[in-house]
Amino acid sequence: MNIHETSRFKRFINGRGFYVALAVCLLAVGGVAVATFGETLFVRESGESSPNSETTPVEQIVSDLPDDRKTTTTTTTTTSTTTTTTTAAADLYILPFGNAVQKAYSDGKPAYSETMGDWRTHDGADFAGELGQKVKALADGKVTTVTENPLWGTVITVDHGMEVISHYYGVKSAVKAGDSVKVGDLLGTLTAIPCESAEGPHLHLEMSIDGKTVDPVAAIGLEVRYIEAAETKKTE
Repeated sequence: MNIHETSRFKRFINGRGFYVALAVCLLAVGGVAVATFGETLFVRESGESSPNSETTPVEQIVSDLPDDRKTTTTTTTTTSTTTTTTTAAADLYILPFGNAVQKAYSDGKPAYSETMGDWRTHDGADFAGELGQKVKALADGKVTTVTENPLWGTVITVDHGMEVISHYYGVKSAVKAGDSVKVGDLLGTLTAIPCESAEGPHLHLEMSIDGKTVDPVAAIGLEVRYIEAAETKKTE
């Protein structure tokens, strides 16, 4: 470049210097803006947080108020129901000889005996019937004895277990000692009872539980009907 051209360039720079400086500044500002916009756009698209942004954890207390939130715990309780089945007496026993009771259990109190002509305890229940009528086992059990008694005739004793014993008086036996019987099985047929012959044909039934004589009607737990006994009350 010659001296003449150099002088012309200097005069151009000197005359346009303000505009050149302004252009340079504008380019610099534009570059910064583009860089900032690009960074912001990148952060939004990538989901990243700006290093200068502040985040508050969800559980962090951000005020001066006390945190009085309550934590509720739900407890489920499972109730187990236990069902207990009780077998009624009616399911264990049957009436061995009809349901007509002509003389009740006296529960240790003296009762008049028309045949013997005296007062004595009546330790069983008398079921009215007919000679030759069938007598049945009132429950499962085992025949322990079959004996002959001058006052009571033939007596059959059955052990039902659990300390329950039954005695059948005035029965012609169809079983023998040692036989096992089921409820309702035939024990024999009705015959006379010498010491109660005046009361007519009947089964005299006695029962004991745990070694104690009890009312057989109450022990069996089935409905019976009471009829007037064939006796005339007398005093000693």
